[in-house]
Amino acid sequence: MRSALEAAQQGLQVEYSLMNRKPEQTLFPVLDELGIGVTAYGVLVHGLLSGKAKPAGPLGPRSHLPWFHPGNFEQNMKLVDALAHIAAEKNVTPSQLALAWALTRRANLVPVVGTRTMQHLEETLAALRIKLTTDDAARIEAAIPPSAVAGTRYLPVLMKLLDSERP
Repeated sequence: MRSALEAAQQGLQVEYSLMNRKPEQTLFPVLDELGIGVTAYGVLVHGLLSGKAKPAGPLGPRSHLPWFHPGNFEQNMKLVDALAHIAAEKNVTPSQLALAWALTRRANLVPVVGTRTMQHLEETLAALRIKLTTDDAARIEAAIPPSAVAGTRYLPVLMKLLDSERP
């Protein structure tokens, strides 16, 4: 078996988060078999898992993201609130908890996280110090079950273009 560093040198970039666990079903087992790492983008779901996101406006930057559309957004924020409750118990932010969860899912996963300020960068890096138990991970996953997520990642026309969505 190769080291995490060697696996990360041969990797696949894929969208993966608490709200999009589809890669666990078919993709990750193959990557594990081949010793290939994962660069995960969208781990914080375009800021939704921060708990500070706003619903999509008709012409806003999230208008192509059904998770943020009216109705879906309110349902998804209920899930984020459940995540925030667990985060508060651990004295961390929902974003930190979502990142820590993703890091526990695979030893060779590298999350891509955008940040605009030094404070956000420091908050993001603090997620590396969070240690989650198996029970913690189960509680987090129960807070955001895939069946309860409202909407798709992108508009239907864009979903058809994604390799990860093809049979």
